[in-house]
Amino acid sequence: MSSLHHNTPTLTVVDPRGLTVRSVAYHRNTAQQSPSAQVTRQVFDARGLLQQQWDPRLFELHAADPDVLPNLSHRYSLSGQVLSTDSADAGRQTRLLGSGGQVVQQWDSRGTRQRFEYDPLLRPVAVFERAEEAAAERCVERMSYAGMTSTEAARNRCGRMIRHDDPAGTLLVERYDVQGNITEQTRRLCTSHTAPDWPLPVSERDAQLQAQTFTTTWQHDALGQRLEQVDARGNRQQSQYGVDGQLTKSEILFKSGARKTLVDQRSVNASGQVLSERLGNGVLSVAEYSDTDGRLTRLSAHLKDSAGKRLQDLFYSYDRVGNVLRIRDAAQPTRWASNVQVEAVSTFEYDSLSRLIKATGRENARNTGASALPGRITFGATDDNLWGNYTRHYAYDSASNLTQMRHVPSTGSGYTQRMQVGEHSNHSVIAREGAKAPGLGNGFDQRGNLQALAPGQALTWNGRNQLVRVAQVLRDNGEHDDEVYLYDGAGQRVIKRRVAHGKTQTHTHEVLYLPGLELHRHGPDGEWLNVVLAPGGRHSVRGLQWEQQRPDEMQDEQLRFSLDDHLGSGTLELDEAAGLLSQESYYPFGATAWWAAKNALEANYKTRRYSGKERDASGLYYYGFRYYAPWLLRWISADPAGDVDGLNLYAMVGNNPMGYVDEDGLQRRSMLEVVTVLLLVLLIGHGVGVEIGYRAELAYFGLISGVVGVALYALQRLGTTDVQRRAFYEQSVTVGAQELGRRQGATEHEVSELAEFFLEHRLATADTKSLSYGLTPAARGGLYGYVGPTEHRDRAETASRTERNPSFTLARLGFVGIELRAPARKVGASPLPAAGLTHTEVQPQTRVTSVGRRGSASEVPAAQPVSPGPSSGLVPEPLQIDVTPIQNELHGPGGEILRRVIDRLEDRTLDFHTGHAMAGGQNVRSFDLPRYRGQRGRGAYRVMIQHISGLNYRAVRVMDPHRR
Repeated sequence: MSSLHHNTPTLTVVDPRGLTVRSVAYHRNTAQQSPSAQVTRQVFDARGLLQQQWDPRLFELHAADPDVLPNLSHRYSLSGQVLSTDSADAGRQTRLLGSGGQVVQQWDSRGTRQRFEYDPLLRPVAVFERAEEAAAERCVERMSYAGMTSTEAARNRCGRMIRHDDPAGTLLVERYDVQGNITEQTRRLCTSHTAPDWPLPVSERDAQLQAQTFTTTWQHDALGQRLEQVDARGNRQQSQYGVDGQLTKSEILFKSGARKTLVDQRSVNASGQVLSERLGNGVLSVAEYSDTDGRLTRLSAHLKDSAGKRLQDLFYSYDRVGNVLRIRDAAQPTRWASNVQVEAVSTFEYDSLSRLIKATGRENARNTGASALPGRITFGATDDNLWGNYTRHYAYDSASNLTQMRHVPSTGSGYTQRMQVGEHSNHSVIAREGAKAPGLGNGFDQRGNLQALAPGQALTWNGRNQLVRVAQVLRDNGEHDDEVYLYDGAGQRVIKRRVAHGKTQTHTHEVLYLPGLELHRHGPDGEWLNVVLAPGGRHSVRGLQWEQQRPDEMQDEQLRFSLDDHLGSGTLELDEAAGLLSQESYYPFGATAWWAAKNALEANYKTRRYSGKERDASGLYYYGFRYYAPWLLRWISADPAGDVDGLNLYAMVGNNPMGYVDEDGLQRRSMLEVVTVLLLVLLIGHGVGVEIGYRAELAYFGLISGVVGVALYALQRLGTTDVQRRAFYEQSVTVGAQELGRRQGATEHEVSELAEFFLEHRLATADTKSLSYGLTPAARGGLYGYVGPTEHRDRAETASRTERNPSFTLARLGFVGIELRAPARKVGASPLPAAGLTHTEVQPQTRVTSVGRRGSASEVPAAQPVSPGPSSGLVPEPLQIDVTPIQNELHGPGGEILRRVIDRLEDRTLDFHTGHAMAGGQNVRSFDLPRYRGQRGRGAYRVMIQHISGLNYRAVRVMDPHRR
């Protein structure tokens, strides 16, 4: 590994303003190859706003042909908001903003127009859409809010959303708790399977709805943790927590009264990582981690009361940067097939950019590599020739598009899958002789949506770029076989309906998705099945409950426990007696290498596979905001989150599928069991400056949603004002910092410092498009927070965990850090030990320098030593600062940064006496404005604050004191 990465640094080139204009990475597959430079280019305007972005492939093509356009280009308003974005992958999107910064209208390159209406409080009340071919616009959403009455106050609904008419039907929020969590909601569906046109009168909207209602209720504790969920069929999921806030036990109480345990006896280490847990079927799952870096090294499961019979025993090996090199399942037997030894071992190799280039493992020897599942193996089969080894080789272009996958089996002939990539985009399809290169309008629509999975399998997309229909079989004289989908206002799938026409009858399968519950309806046999989705700790649990036409061989209200690997993929499925129901293994990138089951009937009830996601009849995996084609090794539509995961909007998890997973189709994240909990991913500069909270329950106009990514979808679609965005961001950061602190055992003071640090450095890094915020237990008991670019978050995690002083490494990666708690050390290590200390002492906190120039103590003063007990000091009276002289600056570019400094001075978290004393004797001090008006690092601008008398101060002016 060291030789492969020798002489392959990552270089960053900045202009005189400190803006990154070039990023250079060096690529090679083997140590014998000469590294090749891959240059990413960024162009900024005079205001420091990002205008153009080029990946290495298009940048190289542009050097030879100036007519080659960038991957992304942006146009801004005079106030610095994005008005239009042109993407080589996703086409154009243009927005018209209102005086409050809200999106009034938006258009895209497919000819779709969206119009938004707001109430006087700038809350969205209606969304209208018009497709290019439509004669008139349709109202696809309406939102209603509760008034300020005693009746609404009794339900905690005042000012909050209480009704949302969306493309799938209507969502009624019946009640909130005092914390703003939804405690009761009701879903009603439309009578039609097509998106409605909602009228204004409520009675006319109700006339378009089915009579049946589906109500879900929740109960939460004082910390907002869910105690109980009652689904729409009356099944109760109940959770218990320990004093540390960790889940200790989870149960399900079926409507019939049968109570069953899902998971209990959970234990965690000091870093919050799960060490062991017992599933409801008696299986004990145990995880082991590296002492040096916290990575998962072993994941095992065995029967606790059956002589320790192993069901799963995965051993993991990594390289120095955390790439998975080897996975061995010691619980699986070694087989022989065609004189070839077949072991349960997978190995992986990477290039210098950590992209997977080679993988080995075992497979069903009869697997053809198509989109369909391979043939099912029945448990107990004696034909060892069903097994074989494989080797896969992967090749990419400089834009990280897969160009070739070569499959080499241990016996028989292999195959090579070649991809044809667009000339000036990242569109890609399986190469066919004589076919034109794909692009917008050729194989993809004008917004970058794939138009067909294969010849005859057409895809249909709605105006929101959501897949609404997959044609399975097209008939010239007869109805087609297809699968259609409907989504709610948050972009999540609510209905899936599949129709297959036979010679004598039509088969239908409809699924309704509700919170914690799926309702499956089969025709014409009349089987009605409810699938309860229950939390099972590290692993997942599903409960099968039949309403009618239960197969005789199937037990009602049964639990099926899925043992997952480090990526969350279901590998073993067990019944309530720990009997094996199914088993599955996957190629890298998610296609099934082989699978086995107890019998054909049991196999029919497995729907969740790779990464724990649902596999549709088309072979596509549904992730929440996008669909993934594992046989293509890429997404079938452009990333709705923009370039947060890189300029290639179709690449799956950066082509490192063994170390990362994408939970909802928006952004990759590491699924290795590391110590750091990722707090927030901020999508800055996308659309109108979208910001979302990641892995936190976030509020959007009073509607609390626990669905990851819902806030992103809503903010992109409806737009928000500057004030709303700032309030949304600050609330998300505060909640996230509290959650991180709780997980890592931080004191109240440390959590407050962390939230303030996050808020301060979001403003100081406004030119960064994607930020990761984290809190990591450092070496020897320390506690370290950091902010920096998402693309380097994993290296930042490693440095924070393992290095005694990670500030230098973090600075090189573009991160800013804060040492909330210094590492403990022996008293003897200090030349002047403090009296009264016995074994350890806590050093004063200090903040870490960033990659740019940092200010003096006036910018980031050293914090005081933390006391674990409550403070006995009085809260100081706030300062009164007259900001009249700087009103124009407060409302101009960089006003948020200026306001943040004023706020810190007023609440005395920034001491006036730490400012730089100005000459002239008028008691004026200057304070840094980092990143003000597009400057980098500390910047040149300062705000001058004058002490008038007592607690009265005046903000005199904003200036660059270096200019004379």
